[in-house]
Amino acid sequence: MVPVPRRWTVILRDLSDTARPIRPEDCHGLLNRWWPQPPEEHAAAKRWSMNGWPRPLGDRLYHWTLTWLDDEVPPSLDPEDLVGDPQRIGDHLLVPLSVTRTHERTYAQMLVEPRGPSAVRAAEVRSRTPVVMTTRDATGERIPHIWPSPRRLFGAVHRSGGGIVGGSGAVGAVARFAPPALAENWLELVLGGMAQVRRTPLPGEEVRLAEHHHAENRTVLGWHGGFRLEMAGGDRRHADAFAALLELLELAGVGKYTAQGFGSVRVDTVTCGRPFAEAPVSRARRMPNRVARRTPQRVGDAHVRAVAEAEEFGGTLFD
Repeated sequence: MVPVPRRWTVILRDLSDTARPIRPEDCHGLLNRWWPQPPEEHAAAKRWSMNGWPRPLGDRLYHWTLTWLDDEVPPSLDPEDLVGDPQRIGDHLLVPLSVTRTHERTYAQMLVEPRGPSAVRAAEVRSRTPVVMTTRDATGERIPHIWPSPRRLFGAVHRSGGGIVGGSGAVGAVARFAPPALAENWLELVLGGMAQVRRTPLPGEEVRLAEHHHAENRTVLGWHGGFRLEMAGGDRRHADAFAALLELLELAGVGKYTAQGFGSVRVDTVTCGRPFAEAPVSRARRMPNRVARRTPQRVGDAHVRAVAEAEEFGGTLFD
């Protein structure tokens, strides 16, 4: 069997002279035709992630990246078989000129293979499409969540009766598709070590509220921007699990509607330049005659900030 999850980079040429801009629902409709699900799974989390939408390169050329997440069941149609066969996406008729497979590592390889002498301790994460996350305010109404904790960035694992029944996001992909003998122990390690992950802003790329105008004059609220994730403690096992999480973060996406192209991110990892040594946990030092000051946050309005800061992770389903 060819190793999966699989990721493809597709170059397409637009044959249409005039057309409306490509919409997320148009792309999702095409993938539903490529990879149809049984009626009973129609509302469930998809087996794929659409890593953004076709991006124009000029001269009617587009670039598109897609990921198939299932590690056992291959896709019913391989995009490589569609080269030269025009595909309808909304008002556009796009013909694939080339399809390049850019990821061929199994979950077993990602979770247990040695990562080399240099450990991944930090990463810069930047959104490519709006990331859709929600939380509830004091009245129970859902509002955008634009500065989530690191734990929410990696998704959720759903359990019932003491066992794993599904999930979403990066950890959800492992829960759903990785070999159960590996998934249970790895998820226990990861979920226990997430408290060591720290998140800081990237100067000039602060997270901000973003609006995406959807079909039928609807607006999808999400966030755009970048931040740095850093592993502040833990041993080499935690560092390797963190590296696997970051790989899965780029494959599976972040937040809701990743099968429709939202939540696509780029992850640039940073390794330490020397063989791994356990990172010390930084401790706050008391300074005499000094009054602690809270650094003001710069994202979102005050009401959204207050709710997002108070929220705890509760296993929210990411589509």
